Amino acid sequence: MSSIRITAVRGAFLGLALAASAPALADDTPTTAGAVDRLKGLGNEALGSAKRGVGNLTDDEDLKAEGRAQKLRGEAQQEKGKAKDAVENALDK
Repeated sequence: MSSIRITAVRGAFLGLALAASAPALADDTPTTAGAVDRLKGLGNEALGSAKRGVGNLTDDEDLKAEGRAQKLRGEAQQEKGKAKDAVENALDK
């Protein structure tokens, strides 16, 4: 697959991830810092999984590795959000 096509696919997945997370982030309802981190983490996980899938389809080892790394960052970001919520909940008591 050409580098232009790969770049286009990457851009498409990034656009989808941003579009999916934008309504939740733009909502006027109060959110905790943990909720924002968890949401961003979910986006990173989804985008990482998509990159891995495209990497598998195109036999692009770099894209597969990038996808794995982004998915792991997303998982860590979700855990960070859970920890922030736990601290916030403990302080509210």
